[in-house]
Amino acid sequence: MPRLASVAALGALLVAACEAPERPPFTAAHAAAVRDSAQATLDAFGRYSAAGQWDSLARLYAGDATFRWLEQGVMQYRSAAQIRQALARVPPTTRIETTYRDTEIVALAPGVAAIATAFHTRFVDEGRPGAEFGGVLNLTLVHREGGWRILMGHSSSRPQR
Repeated sequence: MPRLASVAALGALLVAACEAPERPPFTAAHAAAVRDSAQATLDAFGRYSAAGQWDSLARLYAGDATFRWLEQGVMQYRSAAQIRQALARVPPTTRIETTYRDTEIVALAPGVAAIATAFHTRFVDEGRPGAEFGGVLNLTLVHREGGWRILMGHSSSRPQR
């Protein structure tokens, strides 16, 4: 029996050693800071689009292999590089003005936030008729070197009447 007790003790010691180290608690203040950062990223997203700053806008997308962007329930982009290619095709005189309302931001963990918001978007381009539409936007933001980035997004619009 002493040998069995030794094996059991060794097993318990190994399990204890393999457990993940305890993380510091995700405090209310930290969650509030995550929400504030996510809001600032959403604000920058709208500001860059309205100013036609496509390079700045493109930097808001995460370069992670798990990046995804869906529109109307369809996988639209599987990489930030695909988004950048699409932005490069936008005429330089085009501006995309978006307003957000009923925005909800949830701090999921340190460095991770989810945004759900209603939006109304208007394309503005001198000499061309503009289009406009609205709907809902969901974003998952992650903090990376250099700031907050969009890892996943989904945009769905309401039918025009």
